[in-house]
Amino acid sequence: MITLSSKIEFVKFFREKLFGKNLKCIEIISVIECTMDFGVVGNIDVADDKVSVWSTENEVFWINLDDVTAVNYDPREEDVCLVIEAKNDVKVQFYVE
Repeated sequence: MITLSSKIEFVKFFREKLFGKNLKCIEIISVIECTMDFGVVGNIDVADDKVSVWSTENEVFWINLDDVTAVNYDPREEDVCLVIEAKNDVKVQFYVE
């Protein structure tokens, strides 16, 4: 679990770097791998340690901040702008155009 100041930094990063941008791909690497095309980030809400990210097409995904174990704001992978590691060996990579 990340600290309160890390949670604040995480939400600030999302708002500054992803709001209004085309989130072209979210890649989830876990027991089952999947890729999701998301679109333009239209809204970011925070409540009860959960971040909800809404597209302009009203698609949404949630991030439970209590499950996040590590955040990499400067990943080395090409085109990846953010990497989140979470409980149960889950890794999520965010690609922005």
